[in-house]
Amino acid sequence: MSEVKVDTISERTAANGVAVDGVTIKDSGLTIPSGGTLTVASGATIDASAGTATGFGGDNTPAWQVYLSSSQDPADDTFVKLTCDSSVYDTDSGYDGTTNYRYTIPTGEGGKYFIYAQIAMHSTSGTGNVMVQGYLQIRKNGTTVLEHQFYPNNYGKTYAPNLSGALDLSAGDYLECWGLQNTNDSSEVWADGLTPIQSGWGGFKMIGV
Repeated sequence: MSEVKVDTISERTAANGVAVDGVTIKDSGLTIPSGGTLTVASGATIDASAGTATGFGGDNTPAWQVYLSSSQDPADDTFVKLTCDSSVYDTDSGYDGTTNYRYTIPTGEGGKYFIYAQIAMHSTSGTGNVMVQGYLQIRKNGTTVLEHQFYPNNYGKTYAPNLSGALDLSAGDYLECWGLQNTNDSSEVWADGLTPIQSGWGGFKMIGV
């Protein structure tokens, strides 16, 4: 086996770099050719504390969180879609907050997603004991896949049901948030509130599962 010992190896042609068995060292960077593998030996450590590490492990996007900017007045005892028109964030622009009020999984982003939702249901009647029954749903392509059904103890004027769960979703699948509020005086409202998620929903792609 031959051994070459030098202090410096420089490129002969500017900007071409130096190739060593298909691996290119160029402009203080190391490029592994397509199909190649950078192997880190057992016991070795990749330390990015003094720099920036990109492309390792992915992140929890796409992610979105949307909410009502003003109160919504649904029909009594009828399933109605939550018309969230504002967003806290929508990393991949998948939410339609003007027409269909739905989130569509972007191209190439299928996988497992964690979904959550809450609606602040309230009766505007001056009398008490009016909340009878309610539902909160997440629908996938028009079919209910997550649901919370409730019957408030001792009734009451206000209830804020919430739900959460994990879903397997494919690119092009769309999600919508639906609710039903049944009161004995037909004077209900889904309220905006002091926090964006008082009446709203969202989700994010999970990694590592």
